[in-house]
Amino acid sequence: MVYQLPNGKIIHITIDQYLDLTDEDIQYLMSINFGEYATSPWVGSALSKRKKRNLDEDEDIHDTSMDYSEEDPDRSHGDNISDETLDDYLELPDDSIQD
Repeated sequence: MVYQLPNGKIIHITIDQYLDLTDEDIQYLMSINFGEYATSPWVGSALSKRKKRNLDEDEDIHDTSMDYSEEDPDRSHGDNISDETLDDYLELPDDSIQD
């Protein structure tokens, strides 16, 4: 992993080394001027790798189709609910009653 020291320099350490890092260790690394300045804000980032995927190969590996079944074929979105069904639900009070 890449760790940036308080003086702006970066060092490459493992996660175990990072977890064992104390304030004294950081002060020592800065006192001996250890590390290097990053030439780019994307140093060590996965975003900096510009490898293009071959989509033809990925289609063979991953199924990209959607499992979708339309539940409301007439797309009424609840407009076809009967009045008897609506009577089962509580009515919401008007805003004027709450004042």
